[in-house]
Amino acid sequence: MDQMMSPSPLEIIVADPHPLFREALHTRLLDWYPQSRIHLVNDLDALLTAGTHIQPDLIICEMNLRTGDALQAMKRWPGDQRDIFLILTIYPDTKLVRDACKAGALGYLLKTSPPEELKTAIRQVLKKEVFLGEGVSPTDQPGKMGAGLEARLRDFFHLRFELTKREVEVLGQIMSGLSNREIAETLYISEQTVCVHRKNILRKVGVNNTQKLLRIAYEHQLA
Repeated sequence: MDQMMSPSPLEIIVADPHPLFREALHTRLLDWYPQSRIHLVNDLDALLTAGTHIQPDLIICEMNLRTGDALQAMKRWPGDQRDIFLILTIYPDTKLVRDACKAGALGYLLKTSPPEELKTAIRQVLKKEVFLGEGVSPTDQPGKMGAGLEARLRDFFHLRFELTKREVEVLGQIMSGLSNREIAETLYISEQTVCVHRKNILRKVGVNNTQKLLRIAYEHQLA
C-alpha cells in the first residue's frame, strides 16, 4: 500500500476550482493514502490561507485558480518550500511548463492522464524528484531533445536553475567525471573559463561543492 511510503499521515492540499473534480480526486487520494488529511480549496486566497495553518507534504494544484493561479501561489507561498507543488491541469502550454518549473514546482501533468500516472507523479514529488507527465514538455522543439522522459527531465532541471547552454554542456562533462582540463579540451575553451562556469553552476544550483551538485543531479535522474 502506498501509505507505507509515509510513516506519518500526509497533509495534502487539493487546489482546484471545479467541485466535482476536487471531490473525485479527494476520493481517489483517500483510496491511496487512507490515513492522510486532505484539504480542499478552490481559489488562490484559500490556498494561501491554508498554507499559514498547516504544513502540507504535497499540493496538487490546477494552474488556473479562482482569484489567481498556481504561479502566484508559488511566488506568494508562506515560507521557502516550493517543491511540494504538483501541477495537475488542462493546460499543456510549454510556456506554462517552463514558468512552473522556474517557480519551483516538481511535477506537471495533464488531467487527461490515467490514474496510475498521477499515482507515480505523487510518489516522485513526495521523494523530491521531478516528474513530467506524458504530453508535457518545457520546449516547443522536443525533437531536438529526443522524445524520452530522460531528455524532458534534463530540460526541466536546467530550466529550474536557469543554466545557460554552455553551463549545460559543462555540467554534462562534470557528470561524466572529467577534470577542468579535460572539459576545456573537450569543449575547446580555456581551463579558466571552465572554472568560471563551474562556479556559476554551483551558485545557481545553491551548493558549494561538486559532490553536492552530483547528488542533486542523481536525485533528478540526470546520471
